[in-house]
Amino acid sequence: DLYALHGLVLAVAERRDLPRERAAALLNLADLDAGTGRTKEALARYREALDAGRAAKDPYATGRAMESVGGAYAELGDYPRASDWYGRALAQRLTQGEPAEAARLYGRLGTVHTYAGRYGEALRNWRAAAAGHRRLGDLPAQARALSEMARVQEYAGRPQESLRTCREAVEWARRAKDVRLQAALELRLADTLDRLGDPAAAGLHRGAAERLLGEESETCETSSSSAEK
Repeated sequence: DLYALHGLVLAVAERRDLPRERAAALLNLADLDAGTGRTKEALARYREALDAGRAAKDPYATGRAMESVGGAYAELGDYPRASDWYGRALAQRLTQGEPAEAARLYGRLGTVHTYAGRYGEALRNWRAAAAGHRRLGDLPAQARALSEMARVQEYAGRPQESLRTCREAVEWARRAKDVRLQAALELRLADTLDRLGDPAAAGLHRGAAERLLGEESETCETSSSSAEK
């Protein structure tokens, strides 16, 4: 039983006054709580882990705990606190020069701002996420961030901007050769065109998505047949 195991590690760490090990055990226990829907219990443990990480001067534990506190608040629907904690985690990642983690956290901030209806902040963070992924050369992640930007633009009542951004996302997915992502974005583009009153163009993009998925399915079947031989 993992819960009992991590509880034992925590007890030993507390008895021997080992803050780094205590932080790790608390994070593991909190993850188990979060994974089984005990979000409030997880939040309390993440906060304890943050204190232990600070006592140990462990940047990994503190950064991980801050992000997880943000995630717990987001799960509880407390988006202002979630964005505050994600912002703290982001500041640490930027200070430590961790661009991939920073890009991911910009995305998490974009998500909670979207849920809270703060579309301007959401767009700013998704734009930063897309730029970060572009600098890292992570084309699929860049396409996904642009796709989320398009979603927020539509929520904000800016359908033409949403359409342009979604087309840009499709192009980056194509360059990344991520067929499933490209097909999903073609479908999102079709939905946007439907809402803009252009069913003919929407149909073209749905057809493109179907062709992409059909081609991928044929490729997978061919690869499977070759492997069997």
